[in-house]
Amino acid sequence: MNVLKALATVVGTAIGVGAAGTALGVLLGKFAPSFYRQMIPLREPESFDAVELGIGLGLINGLIWGLVVGILMVAILSWKETRRPRKNAEVNAP
Repeated sequence: MNVLKALATVVGTAIGVGAAGTALGVLLGKFAPSFYRQMIPLREPESFDAVELGIGLGLINGLIWGLVVGILMVAILSWKETRRPRKNAEVNAP
């Protein structure tokens, strides 16, 4: 795996999982706003917007988990490539 492919994998998973997290946060904010009210203590409950909180939490958590998954994928695939025998090594072997 070359550097460009590894970088594209990490960025792609971060963006994809970030978008999914944002979508889930919006859905949770729209259809179950009491979830956020129960989980997070609020100082000013009258100015609370569950959808905004869902977008923020979903995006941040999605980006973080996307980066983690992308880095793990690159690490596992790179390790696998280093363990695989190469065709040129067999030809040049004595």
